[in-house]
Amino acid sequence: MPQRATPLNLHVVLGGSRPCCPGLERRQGKAAGHDSVSDMARPALAGRVALVVDDEPMIVEILGELCTSLGMTVYEAADGVGALGQFALHPEIEVLVTDVRMPGLDGPGLAERILALRPGLKIIFVTGYTTYRSATWPILRKPFDLEELETALCRALVQQGPAPE
Repeated sequence: MPQRATPLNLHVVLGGSRPCCPGLERRQGKAAGHDSVSDMARPALAGRVALVVDDEPMIVEILGELCTSLGMTVYEAADGVGALGQFALHPEIEVLVTDVRMPGLDGPGLAERILALRPGLKIIFVTGYTTYRSATWPILRKPFDLEELETALCRALVQQGPAPE
């Protein structure tokens, strides 16, 4: 009988390092192979389309790879102006995952311009600034673990619940 491959759980902390992965304690108490967020996220997010925007190439790469691992189609941009170009080329984009602070057109400015064209688009902000607030959209504060991004994507695209703070 062939052996089944064990799913790889990769945890990266963006914006810094910690002695352990956030959320690991919650998962260690669960039965082996039952990660409720991942179990829910993968099928729910498969086939969905994201635009990832950050002026730090490594963060764009990491966020893009995570979204791809969830079965999503991912487009990337290094700044707000590039994101507008991607958005014009790919009207199928359903969610914008963007850094708040970027040179030129920042995340909130980008969101405002894109929402003027497509009011139904979902937004997830990523920031290292603790003072930034949004009453409408989820904010992931750096450093965050990848499970938090999965949860935010599910809430934005599937559950459409209130924005977590």
